[in-house]
Amino acid sequence: MILYGNCIRRRKAATTKRIRIFGDSILKGVIYDKSSDRYSLLENPPIIGLSQVYGLEIHNSSMFGSTISKGVQLLQRAITRGLSCEIALVEFGGNDCDYPWAEIAKDPTGKFSPNTPLELFGKTLQEMMLTLKSQKIQPVLMTLPPIDSIRYLNHICRDGLNKEAILSWLHGDAQTIARFQELYSLKINEIAKETETVLIDIRSAFLQRRDYASLICADGIHPSREGHLLIASSFAEYLDTHK
Repeated sequence: MILYGNCIRRRKAATTKRIRIFGDSILKGVIYDKSSDRYSLLENPPIIGLSQVYGLEIHNSSMFGSTISKGVQLLQRAITRGLSCEIALVEFGGNDCDYPWAEIAKDPTGKFSPNTPLELFGKTLQEMMLTLKSQKIQPVLMTLPPIDSIRYLNHICRDGLNKEAILSWLHGDAQTIARFQELYSLKINEIAKETETVLIDIRSAFLQRRDYASLICADGIHPSREGHLLIASSFAEYLDTHK
């Protein structure tokens, strides 16, 4: 695998593998532009670009804002309709670990749960792995890219949410947001081991980079174009060893 600027080039494989992606905005190829305060899709998502490089047929069912509960619904629907692929890439957790920040800003002494509690997230992910294997489809998991808590807190408060109230709920430590997100990435690791599922360690690839800050958008949670290139490069390394 070789990186050339904004693309990855390699001789095509002799046979075509069909890959179905179930995930959220990360594998959808969503990026955030601070100047326009808008989310948009990358024109040529690097992860999809792998299809031309490796001779793959990729069907991307990722959805912006999707949690694992939505992912299960999509998977079951796909199976009912006749899911036809050799590999299913599953990527959830970024929205599952998020909290109702607007409610927290109004009531910083209240008790709140994430969109998907951690144990339910793990149980559901495990069920998805077992379901795919029962369909003779090889599941592939990926760890979560790290987030920037400070950028994210500033982002969610940009339209007037009470930042001090949210910080009070976080006991004064914004980094709690990143640590809690890391728990979901660790849970993915755990489920991969329990179900003997292939795991692509995206998180380590990000953390090893000295230009780490440039790999994440100004919203603190979405990979930048450079971050998406790194994700695609990590998948290319997997494909190089699983021909």
